[in-house]
Amino acid sequence: MLAKLIENDSRSQTQHVLSLLKPGPLAERITAAGATVHTLGMKRGLPTIGAARRLMRLVKKLGPDVLHGWMYHGNLAVTYAQFASRSDMPTIWNIRHSLENAQRETLRTRALLAISRRLSHRPRAIVYNSTASAAQHEVHGFSTAQRTVIPNGFDCSLFRPDPGAREKVEALFGIPAGRPIIGCIARFHPMKGHANLVAAATIAMQQGSDFHLLMVGHGLAEPPDDLRKMIEKLPSGRVTTSDARLDVAEWLPGLDILVVPSGWGEAFPNVIGEAFSCGVPVISTDVGDSRAIVGPAGEIVPPEDPEALAAAIARMLELSGEERSRLGLAGRERIVDNYSLNAITEHYERLYREVSSNRANRTANANRGEHSVGNSNTLS
Repeated sequence: MLAKLIENDSRSQTQHVLSLLKPGPLAERITAAGATVHTLGMKRGLPTIGAARRLMRLVKKLGPDVLHGWMYHGNLAVTYAQFASRSDMPTIWNIRHSLENAQRETLRTRALLAISRRLSHRPRAIVYNSTASAAQHEVHGFSTAQRTVIPNGFDCSLFRPDPGAREKVEALFGIPAGRPIIGCIARFHPMKGHANLVAAATIAMQQGSDFHLLMVGHGLAEPPDDLRKMIEKLPSGRVTTSDARLDVAEWLPGLDILVVPSGWGEAFPNVIGEAFSCGVPVISTDVGDSRAIVGPAGEIVPPEDPEALAAAIARMLELSGEERSRLGLAGRERIVDNYSLNAITEHYERLYREVSSNRANRTANANRGEHSVGNSNTLS
């Protein structure tokens, strides 16, 4: 979402993105869009004094108008930078995770939550990408005064229906023609529910459903042993797994159904909006805001319930291709009407202007009317 916002912002040349770890593949997109990417070069684990010093040197050098953290680690990083610099640089937090059950989180994440809860009064705004996530975090003790909900946005000119995409997806992944293709696009993580999906696929195939399962995401080129053993129980040649790809918009329209089998942690799954934008119907578990996003254009099932997911798959496969297409196009209409990237970008820009102008007004009062307007130089 951060990459999409930068790509859609004409002022991206004034934006700087700091990766706490070594930058990943999205850094190329962000750089190509005109923003500058920096890194602290940290390794996973506890922060170091050296990383903290590098952060402060960068903030002092750039003098950003806004410090915008993305996700728990980034939020704490900008809060530290603002506190340590003893400045009035406004900070914004961005939370893109839901908390159906905090006990399902790792000890490290729970520690981050505990620290964040105590500091949540400090940012000027806390941006959540779903109303469910906002409510869950506030129940967990996060400040309510800063709540701002900005859903994910989608470029419906990039993600769009494409009648020729079916041949692309078959050629790219070596899938034989003739069977419906059910896709899941998500990095491998227990909360993403790949095991739930494979279990549901097993049930559906045993009950007579005929389809090919395609799972694409980081960590799936060679699935972990427990997931691999589950896959091996499915009929031969009915499952394809692949590592993450950056060309999703080119072949996603070729799927017959997109499944989001997550068990927890999702706030607003991007892939639902991308699939709908491509005219692909969606089956999703009831996590985060998925129910509100999908509406009548797909199916919602309970999380971690493979029988319910299998039944939803069977029902959707029983529809004709034309009926599934109508569902997918209804989903596209929902995305165009409610989650366009231009509207979401403007929402972020208004937020930046608001917190920057508040800072400028305070500076003006302190200087008795003498101030300069910020240049919207943002560090995310």
